Amino acid sequence: MGTVYKKTVTRALPNNAEVFTRKGKQYARWKPKTGRARKAVVVQRSDGSIGIRTESGSYTAKYRDGQGIVREVSTGCRDEQAARYKLAEFMKIAEHVKSEILSPDQAAIAEHQKSPTAEHIADYIAALRQRDVNADRIKTTETRLTESAAGCEFRRLIDLNHDKMVSWLHDTVVTEGRSASVYNGYVAVWKAFGNWLAGKRKNGRKFHWNGDKRILKSPFCGLALRDEREDRRRVARSLTENELRRLLDAAARRPLEDAKTIRRGPNKGQRTAKVTDARREELERLGRERQLIYMVAVLTGLRANELRTLRVADLSFGDVPFVKLRSANEKSRKGSTVPLRSDLAAELRKWIDGKNPGDLIFVVPHGFLRIMNRDLEAAGIPKFDEENRVAHVHGLRTTFGTHLSAAGISPRVAQAAMRHSDIKLTMGTYVDARLLDTASAVESLPSLVAPTVAPNSDNRVQQVSICDKSESYDDSCQEQQNPAKTTVLEGFIRVERRRLELPTSALRTQRSPN
Repeated sequence: MGTVYKKTVTRALPNNAEVFTRKGKQYARWKPKTGRARKAVVVQRSDGSIGIRTESGSYTAKYRDGQGIVREVSTGCRDEQAARYKLAEFMKIAEHVKSEILSPDQAAIAEHQKSPTAEHIADYIAALRQRDVNADRIKTTETRLTESAAGCEFRRLIDLNHDKMVSWLHDTVVTEGRSASVYNGYVAVWKAFGNWLAGKRKNGRKFHWNGDKRILKSPFCGLALRDEREDRRRVARSLTENELRRLLDAAARRPLEDAKTIRRGPNKGQRTAKVTDARREELERLGRERQLIYMVAVLTGLRANELRTLRVADLSFGDVPFVKLRSANEKSRKGSTVPLRSDLAAELRKWIDGKNPGDLIFVVPHGFLRIMNRDLEAAGIPKFDEENRVAHVHGLRTTFGTHLSAAGISPRVAQAAMRHSDIKLTMGTYVDARLLDTASAVESLPSLVAPTVAPNSDNRVQQVSICDKSESYDDSCQEQQNPAKTTVLEGFIRVERRRLELPTSALRTQRSPN
């Protein structure tokens, strides 16, 4: 048999409590901020201080489960009759386990089904933290799960429903005009959460289904993704080589020029404000730092957060200079080695001179996007192009991928340089086809069109033959060959090979005149 009771707890004496004695016992009387005055017995706590003994507001059920283990489970009921009804349910499940109608795992699932969804979300977020998942990703996951669970009224696990989630996604995400990427983000977190509830766990890079099962099967496995390629809101554009040079120059000059610019009065807009030598040196160093940040982003493809977490010890200047990305700082959490151009490595060696191995290489503020917008404006570079593509911080990674392809690098090598797991992502998303010299590539194809010959006075037409390279041919045949330069095809049309050259003159910070 089982029983229900209210647990007694001992806690500290309230600050506004009045202690009095009645029939030989001490009591405390106090009035909470809300509600009526309360009274409790005064007891001595284990640490010697005075406390009060109170009953919990809800009843606890005590019973023996199907495996013979004594369980104490909070019913959440303040009414005794309702608490006894919950106890009867617990004992019924225990009897089913004893009679082997249910397995212990199924009995545990039955108990989880009625638990508040918020508790399971909290447990899932705690599991993500134990796996050292990125903090921003954890925050986004928690926000999306909490928001959509409230919108779908998923109060308990038994309420989880595929159709309700689809309806909420349509009414809240699609109808409000949010992007396919946001839609897929909600789908991804609910699929992962549903699989976790069903016992899916990750051990290193492998998955297994031996975790604590809170539901038999995830109801969200059938949630479909939307095509993000047809609904991209912020398509990044690549900067040309000329625009890159102008951006580097503006980044180096702008801190000092802004400090010298008068903001008010009759001389507003003039660069005549006085700047001390120490301040000038500080601003020039700031401009130099911003210039190097852009250079490293464009010539390595590092993301903003990866740049933000780089330390001096991560750089190596051996025969092949490279930067080592720690697994905790990389998006894929794998840890990678990114090669550096020799001229860029030389500039970085100068920049870190005098710094300790544990020091950050750059200070990349979280508002760096606003800084880049001002640098683009100072360089005369439009942020949006005619197709509404936007230049932003992550777009520098697109610039890196585009110039790799424009230089004739094979797709597989470009994929490795971009650190992508899918070559479609490299070639489709991170390559701006407008900057590829497709016209030259087409001109490099063999000529298959016979030259037009005007008829002579006898109305006879000269015969013209197209040479077949597979057979021997004479000099007259060679004259008919297309003189245009041909190139090799490596996975995609390869244009004339060229490199993104950033001379040393573009790397040095130019001092502005006084």
